[in-house]
Amino acid sequence: MNYAQIAALIPFYSSEGENSTCILLNDGDKFYKPCSIKKYLHHMFYCLHLDPTAVKHWTYEVIGTKLNTPIIIDNDFIFLPVKLRKGVGKQDGCFGYVNSKHLQSYDDNSILLCNGEILPTLSPKSYIQKKEYDAKLLRYAYLEHKKQYEFMWK
Repeated sequence: MNYAQIAALIPFYSSEGENSTCILLNDGDKFYKPCSIKKYLHHMFYCLHLDPTAVKHWTYEVIGTKLNTPIIIDNDFIFLPVKLRKGVGKQDGCFGYVNSKHLQSYDDNSILLCNGEILPTLSPKSYIQKKEYDAKLLRYAYLEHKKQYEFMWK
């Protein structure tokens, strides 16, 4: 799978009531995985040869928070956390992720993606704006960090 084509990761409950993941691609296609978003993200990180713990730690050092932070894969591939449903239990995943590159606009109750898909959300507009700001900080820090190692790619 070309992970860069992912527009959003949406949590939903399977027919058995288990956490599952809907992968919405930029062209509108949807794929369903019988695992939580957290498990899917860890699988994606390992397929891309990235350490999720190291990325999470680096993100904390850049933006200073640990909970519900944007997930950076590359400077053009950043997922913004968005509350998409009410959690049933304490460990229930109610946050989904929207690829910042595929985000067209948002309001207090909805997000419009570039492909025309509208996602209902429980996150207010101010929360999404804060996450976009955090994503910009991560992008700038990532590009600065990447410059330090450009000599290895020449």
